[in-house]
Amino acid sequence: MGVQVRPAVDNDIPELARMVGEMAAYHESIDDRVRFDWKEIRAAGRWLKLVLERDHHAVWVADHGEGILVGYLWVHLRRLREGYQPPVVGYISHAFLEEHWRGKGLMRQMLDIAYDWFRAKGMTVVTLGVNHRNWPGSAAWYKLGFQDWSHERRLELKPKVRGNEPGF
Repeated sequence: MGVQVRPAVDNDIPELARMVGEMAAYHESIDDRVRFDWKEIRAAGRWLKLVLERDHHAVWVADHGEGILVGYLWVHLRRLREGYQPPVVGYISHAFLEEHWRGKGLMRQMLDIAYDWFRAKGMTVVTLGVNHRNWPGSAAWYKLGFQDWSHERRLELKPKVRGNEPGF
C-alpha cells in the first residue's frame, strides 16, 4: 500500500499524539538537557485538536491507510517582535517520519505543500529549530535547502549557594 500526503483531520489526532511522544522521547535520548513535560505530551490529543482548528497553523500527514500514519509536518506563522524583517515568518514546528519511511521523499512532498501554504499567507521566509545533537535531522534540513541562520545558546542556572555572597 502506498502513502498519501494530506491535511490532518480530527481522526488523525491519536496517531499524531503517538508520534509527538516518539519525537519527544527521541530528543530526550540524544541530549540529556532536553526535557519534556510528559503530562503535557500525554495530553497532546487535547492541544492538537486546538492546533488543527487554528488558521495560522497547518498540519499534513503521511497516511499509510487504515488509520496508520507514518509521519507528519506541523507548521505555523510566527511573529517576530524584535524588529526583524520580515516581521512574520513561516515556522516548522514539528517534522517527523517513522524511520522506515525516511529518505523516500515523503517529507519533501509535505514541505512542498507547506511552502505553497506559506506563500498563500504572504510568507517569504521559513525557519525552524533543530537540536544540535540531532545530526540526522540537521543533515536532512541542509539537504532540503535550509542554511544556518542563528545559533541559540543555553545556560543552565544553578541555585545560588547562600552564604557565599559578599556581606554574609
